[in-house]
Amino acid sequence: MTISNQEKNRFVVIPSYGRRRSHGISESQKDALLNLSNEYGITLPTKILNPSVFFTSVSKIFVEIGFGAGEHLIQNAIKNPEIGFIGCEPFENGVAKALKAIHDNNLKNVKIFNGDARFLLDFFENSSIDRFYILFPDPWTKKRHHKRRLLSKEFTTKTLYSKLKSCGELIIATDCENYMEEIAEIINNASEFSAKISELEQLQIRPEWFIPTRYEQKAISHGKKPYYLKVERK
Repeated sequence: MTISNQEKNRFVVIPSYGRRRSHGISESQKDALLNLSNEYGITLPTKILNPSVFFTSVSKIFVEIGFGAGEHLIQNAIKNPEIGFIGCEPFENGVAKALKAIHDNNLKNVKIFNGDARFLLDFFENSSIDRFYILFPDPWTKKRHHKRRLLSKEFTTKTLYSKLKSCGELIIATDCENYMEEIAEIINNASEFSAKISELEQLQIRPEWFIPTRYEQKAISHGKKPYYLKVERK
């Protein structure tokens, strides 16, 4: 794939933080990355496209950004075979687990991007995504690290907004109160989304539609009450 100098310059201004893999990666995970990526993986396109091209026939496109080990992504895809799911995750161990789960469940409606989702979204047509999931993103709790948070005003109100279809949904979950306060402020001050958030406590009731995740259970086991937010693009 050839990327122009202009595109390279655009990409380098997006900082990515965190490790790409754990200290050890198993032989089965190496095998999954090597042998399953061609069938189920996505590489950066060379032109702007509609993400529906990655699937034979789907009614909607859902994108999960930072899917961890892929439990939520896989459960969702199994329950909704008519929907095309794109999972983005830079952590290779999680990608390997998700690839194996896709193969083991013979899923035809899931594709994986092993990298920073922001790079891939640059190549998606505007108004092409029906729903984004961003579940328990790294909260970067130290104040000096808040600038590393994925859900910045720029990313939320410009990138995510522009890629969502009209009435498309943005679903966010976090167990970090300070992060949810920041997200709520962004949403409340944005004209791009329909919902306004008055009381954070209202967001601590798990919606019936929410599929439990490993990170959610971990937070609950540590005595934390996660927040769940769903807003629509106007």
